[in-house]
Amino acid sequence: MNLPKIFDSVSKSKKSNSIDEIFKLNAELSKYNLVLGVEDIKDIINAKNSTLKSQGRIELNLDIIEFIIRKIGKSPYVNQDNLVETVNDMYAIFHYVKNCTSDFLPDKQVLEALMFFYGNVYNGSMELVMGKGTEKIINNFRHGKKLTCREEEE
Repeated sequence: MNLPKIFDSVSKSKKSNSIDEIFKLNAELSKYNLVLGVEDIKDIINAKNSTLKSQGRIELNLDIIEFIIRKIGKSPYVNQDNLVETVNDMYAIFHYVKNCTSDFLPDKQVLEALMFFYGNVYNGSMELVMGKGTEKIINNFRHGKKLTCREEEE
């Protein structure tokens, strides 16, 4: 039994299934004049795997990526040119926040907070979400505040 070949085969099959699953989101994205091509999806999957490795995390499904793609796709701040980069950045930020909060927060709560800061506070600026937004979410968590609270500490 050649385990490396077996694992390689399973990995290729899983990647193919992932591409198919993400490709199905194009039906929703097309409502916003957006589309993910196969190369875009491969880029997203590679960035996902890289993020998971660098953050020391594992993920058993595509729920987080799919949620991000759906939410980002509806944003007035996203266009075809920045869609993949925005999805990849948001995914990396999500896992950074999860690590900083020791996984005490539900995924959906972190995602909703990130989307709130992205769309309502920083008007689509990923740089501000990466900096001030993540800092605010983490500080709100540490001080027992609602994650989307914007008031300054006293």
